[in-house]
Amino acid sequence: MRKHISTVIVVGLLLVAMIFAAGCTSSDNSPTPSVPSATRDPKFVPKNISGYRTYSDRSVGISIQYPSSWQAKNGSGYEIVSFNVSGSPSMSFTIYTQDFSGTSTTLNDFSQSALPTNLTNFKLLNSTNTTLSGYPAKKHVFTFMTFDSATAQGMLQLTLVNRTGYMLLYVATQDVYPNYLGIVQNMTQSFNAVK
Repeated sequence: MRKHISTVIVVGLLLVAMIFAAGCTSSDNSPTPSVPSATRDPKFVPKNISGYRTYSDRSVGISIQYPSSWQAKNGSGYEIVSFNVSGSPSMSFTIYTQDFSGTSTTLNDFSQSALPTNLTNFKLLNSTNTTLSGYPAKKHVFTFMTFDSATAQGMLQLTLVNRTGYMLLYVATQDVYPNYLGIVQNMTQSFNAVK
């Protein structure tokens, strides 16, 4: 069971590397094309979940609610925070951000570049258009094989707001994945990007 934590760490590192690559700009001095900012649904209200704690980080402009029994651990660099259940190293829910200022990156570009297609036995189960924090978003569900040959599943949700990319990643071994899916969906509905 302890080996499964390596799955979560490896996926997170791979995604951070891919996000960084997507945010790199070319070295030529040509002007960056204008990309329109996403418009938030004026009816959006973050879900308020009774009994959940609120995590917020004003420097990156986010807030999210999470179960009081879960642990929140601040990250560094692109990883803002990760949440997990004490004693369950086989799952993680992590929030990443990336600054795309000065680039012409679109939501589709961000979404495609963030897919961890280089994972062992990566299989994309579905991709859908959705919303995240009231903004247009993409959601990808995928499976892959861990280093110890276990099958894991991931759900990646991304949005691009005012040239900042927000990415919510839920990863768990496939036997554990459905156990926390409802909680992860509640957390996602409570996510608020206020930048």
